[in-house]
Amino acid sequence: MPAEYRVNEHAIAEADVAIGWVYGIAGLGLMLGAPWGYKVAWIPGSILVCHAVSFWAWTGNARRSGVVLATGKHPLRAVWALINLLTGLLALLVAWNRF
Repeated sequence: MPAEYRVNEHAIAEADVAIGWVYGIAGLGLMLGAPWGYKVAWIPGSILVCHAVSFWAWTGNARRSGVVLATGKHPLRAVWALINLLTGLLALLVAWNRF
């Protein structure tokens, strides 16, 4: 992986770690059936949808520039983006239908 990609990947990983605790809090709230759990579920739902779109664009741009990362190869690329998109949409749907 070229150095310029490593820097960005590292920054994305740090951001995921910084916000990752919200997923657990939202899950706990949903399991308890607490009203605040549905409100917090908007955050991971939105992040997962954003992850799906940005991952697809990121790997597509890398491929067009001639860099094929392990995560940018098919079918992993499509499966990863689809799973993130569906999980995010599910979280948003659950949160939306609660209100």
